[in-house]
Amino acid sequence: MSNLTSTIRGDYPLNTFEIVRDLWQQMAKIICDRSSSTCGGEVRLVTNAQLQCHPESAISDSDTLAVISLQNSPQFSLLQSDSFQALLTGTLIERDNSQQIAIEISFEPTSIDEFIQPLLDYLPSTVGLIADPNFTNNCELQSCFTQLLLNAIVKSNSPTVSMCSERELHLQAQVEQANLLNNIITQIYQTLDLSVILQATVERVQTFLRADRLIIYQFDFGAEGLGDARVARPCRRDFTTYTGTGRVAYESLGAAELDSVLNITEHQDCFDDPQLWQRYREGMSRAIDRVDLEYAKNECMLELMARSQIKSKLVVPIVVKSELWGLAIAHQCHSSRHWQPRETQFLQQVAEHLALAIDRTELYNDSLWHTQDLEQRVSERTQDLRDAVIVAQTANQSKTEFLALLSHELRTPLTSILGLSATLLRLPLLNLTERQQHYIQIINNSGEHLSELIDDILDFYKLEFGKTFLKVSEFSLAKSIEQIVEVVKPKAEIRKINLEVQIIKDGSELTQDDGRDLRFCGDPQRVRQILLNILTNAIKFTPAHGTVLVRAWSEDGYAVLEVEDSGIGIESEQIPRLFKKFHQLNHNFDRDFGGMGLGLAITQQLVELHGGSIEVDSIVGSGSTFTVRLATQPLQVSDRNDWQAMGQTLVFQDPELNPVPNRIVLLEQDEEIANFLCDILTAARYQVTWLLSAESSFRQIAMFEPDLLIIDLALDAQTVDRSIGNIRKSSTIGEVEILALATKDDIISPISKQYVDDYLWKPINPEQLLRKITKLLSD
Repeated sequence: MSNLTSTIRGDYPLNTFEIVRDLWQQMAKIICDRSSSTCGGEVRLVTNAQLQCHPESAISDSDTLAVISLQNSPQFSLLQSDSFQALLTGTLIERDNSQQIAIEISFEPTSIDEFIQPLLDYLPSTVGLIADPNFTNNCELQSCFTQLLLNAIVKSNSPTVSMCSERELHLQAQVEQANLLNNIITQIYQTLDLSVILQATVERVQTFLRADRLIIYQFDFGAEGLGDARVARPCRRDFTTYTGTGRVAYESLGAAELDSVLNITEHQDCFDDPQLWQRYREGMSRAIDRVDLEYAKNECMLELMARSQIKSKLVVPIVVKSELWGLAIAHQCHSSRHWQPRETQFLQQVAEHLALAIDRTELYNDSLWHTQDLEQRVSERTQDLRDAVIVAQTANQSKTEFLALLSHELRTPLTSILGLSATLLRLPLLNLTERQQHYIQIINNSGEHLSELIDDILDFYKLEFGKTFLKVSEFSLAKSIEQIVEVVKPKAEIRKINLEVQIIKDGSELTQDDGRDLRFCGDPQRVRQILLNILTNAIKFTPAHGTVLVRAWSEDGYAVLEVEDSGIGIESEQIPRLFKKFHQLNHNFDRDFGGMGLGLAITQQLVELHGGSIEVDSIVGSGSTFTVRLATQPLQVSDRNDWQAMGQTLVFQDPELNPVPNRIVLLEQDEEIANFLCDILTAARYQVTWLLSAESSFRQIAMFEPDLLIIDLALDAQTVDRSIGNIRKSSTIGEVEILALATKDDIISPISKQYVDDYLWKPINPEQLLRKITKLLSD
């Protein structure tokens, strides 16, 4: 027959315990009276106050009654017979600044069995207590006891005691425990302040366990020798270096009269047990009901327990990353206490969550330090970059000043050198010796070479920064070829190289008798410069008695110039580097042939400025062929008065370039380039707004609400990146199309690569500009 009730518990005034304890005397008498007339079993009554035995005549031939006084334990009364058993315990507690007693009445055989086991070693064998976890109370005796209990409660005017079934009490305890764990977890994830988490947890758990004191003892691992570095940079604890010291870091007291142990440091001698530390690291918990028995042979620990008023304690390790961080310890100070398995399990769960909070907080502190360190490094790097930008700007300014010096200061004396040396060579009256004439010729040749180098540098600078524009007109391409051939012929004759010219029209080669003529619309000066650079290069790398052939013809709207030589040739893998600035394919050429490596780089840019292309076909040891294709109507002009007319011509001639009126914002610091672009775009019927500074133009851009943004990447790179990033993140202008102006040698930042929609390479071609704009705005 199952028990009607398993456990009754509650907090009551002190006199309630005495009233309830009288029931055990009454119930023992009732069981003795019934036993004498029925089964003749034994009745055993044990308290911690007295020992009583009924006279032999009173308990017939088989009944015995005993009460034994036990010191240093909670107040209790244990009644046991063959048909009924009940356990009463009472523990003093502090509630609302007054003393109460926590009463627990248990009929649960497992709990009674756990309570009896420690007593068996300290009671005389004549008492005859029996531990039986399968015991079941008699239903009639249980009902009788319940009636007596209710009468006692009414007599004491105490609040109604809640009497619950075992399942209900278990569920109630689980709900209460789950709510507390949930509150602790919520606290952990609401704050990263570890001290707040630990202190709040200690207070809540102490109340839940009804412990006299709950502490967290924190060990000191690897703290020595770190000094100020520990403050500067949070570090993970070195659990392998236990220093033998620690302290009570957090505490919660259940009674005001208890002494605080907060910040107490314990001696290493009390903890000199490596095996114990290992078991703690493995997660072992210790429930000690009586510390005087547990530490009977450890004087250090006994003295420590007495000093802290500890009679029972429950110890649970806090293990972080498989290493011991500290201990969560519950103290019972007024009397000894038997710790229930569920209490140990609960404190273990709390310790596991605290370990997670500790690890999470230390990880956060580490990441915070690394973030601050990274910000410091970024700040320092940013300052370095700013310094580098200033240096670069200074260097660029120095380059500009140097180029101005080349253009003026060097050309002035160079003009005198060339003019006077040429004059000396042409004056027959001087009667110069052959050696003197030779020296003067060397001076003249060197001056011309220096003049060519200066011209190359200035041309390249203008082309690189988009400052060169074409002066387009119609001219005879055949005549320009013949003029250039005449210019290079003396060099070819000196090297004994044969120069040939072929002008092809309608598939047939024209002769000089035909008055060979091939009309072309472009910049005649720049076309001659293209041909001069290629021919000079071909003559330079063609051995004596070789041949250099120049061909020209019209094909599909392009003029084609082809220069074929029988020179040394170029290796195939070297061809992609042929048009790099300041680059020669073989360093030996520096001594043999001279030059700065700018000629072909300038040539390529001039060809692209004409809307054309240049290709190379070469065989090592057999020669090379350079093929240049130039658009018959290049669109770049240099006269600003012609720019608007050119833009209108483009739009009207090509229906694909007819724009819908759109708003365009131009970010450009170079006034010449800005004026050129504004005139072209205005002529093409776009609404153009020119802004000088990318740094202060973000709000202005938002105000104009543009459909397209043209930005020159030659501006300060950091400012450009920040402006583009702000534009893309803006809710009002984030969808604007962005066209970037750049040179092919520019290093494009990752932010520009991510956010820019298209690029227009310098030098700027108006037709390419308008086509790209049309494409971006129509997508």
